[in-house]
Amino acid sequence: MKKKVLFFLAIFTLYGCETNQTKLSIGPAGLQKVVAYSADEVIIPSIKSWQQSATKFNILTRQFCRLPDGAKLKRLQLQYQDLSLQWSKALVFDFGPQRDNLFSAKINFIESMRQRGKDYSNTVRTRLQQRLRDKTKLDSAFFAGLNFNLVGMSALELMIFTDFTSRKTTSRSIVNNYRKNPRSCELLIGMSALNADTADYVVDGWLKKFRGQNKPYRDLFVENKLINGEQSLTKLVFSLQDYFRYIKQRKLDGKLDASLSGMTYINMIEGLDTVKNLFTVNNGKFSLQKYLQASGKSKTASKFLAIIEKAKVQARQKNRKNMSVSYAKLIKVLEKDIPNGLGINFGINFTDGD
Repeated sequence: MKKKVLFFLAIFTLYGCETNQTKLSIGPAGLQKVVAYSADEVIIPSIKSWQQSATKFNILTRQFCRLPDGAKLKRLQLQYQDLSLQWSKALVFDFGPQRDNLFSAKINFIESMRQRGKDYSNTVRTRLQQRLRDKTKLDSAFFAGLNFNLVGMSALELMIFTDFTSRKTTSRSIVNNYRKNPRSCELLIGMSALNADTADYVVDGWLKKFRGQNKPYRDLFVENKLINGEQSLTKLVFSLQDYFRYIKQRKLDGKLDASLSGMTYINMIEGLDTVKNLFTVNNGKFSLQKYLQASGKSKTASKFLAIIEKAKVQARQKNRKNMSVSYAKLIKVLEKDIPNGLGINFGINFTDGD
């Protein structure tokens, strides 16, 4: 009898320990658990998916340039669309390795509009045409030294969805450019390799070694040991604010991008889905949504998700004006309602979308 009692006590104790380990507690420890879970389940997978797509795009550029034809161009264009979609996920998380340098943030070399909200297509086209005419050595050092407004997603889009020597958009004209001008392929391969290298750098920073630190950024972020006393949760919520502010100010209220590839609104929907996924972590136990619900702020969580769904409908309708209104509401919820619901004070955020 005594053995049976001890056995059931052991089972009860073990069950109790497991329950405590998986329970979402209210307070700093619980919030940090949410941050850690979000990093491993959403942030890092999103960034890795972008890297994998960038690698595949880089491979296809080389295959295309061995003997350019319409079929290979189509595959390359489809892969660009996937790359654009994957980048739309990574774009949400503008911190850590993406922004580990104040003056030359990696994100700007992928998303050139992020810096000033300008369309640099004419500048890119002019510089590409100059490189076809001169004898500049198109080696890795050349591409690494290019300014942010000459590289990245917009430059790659222009190079495979148009003939940058004539502005024509037919497949025949684009393929003929690469057949007639070997340096066009050198430029495409170099731009693609630079893009893939940047993705590798960001992933390595998250998983191997963060710049200036002996640890990967993932560990610093999960353990809440960021440099200069920054807080992981603050970093995360500010990144969401900045994402919506950037899309609203620079794109919806400014200049739309990704029109050549037809990805303008598709990318925005993907961004909204990424934020939703981060907020809910696929209805996981440790999410901002679950924390708000556990702390009696279910209405705040529901409000945020409802606005996201409304913005997605507006994006499908390509209703730019109404989307801008919805993004403004999302920013407001992230600045006030959600911090209040989490029981923390983020202070004043002076960011303006840059």
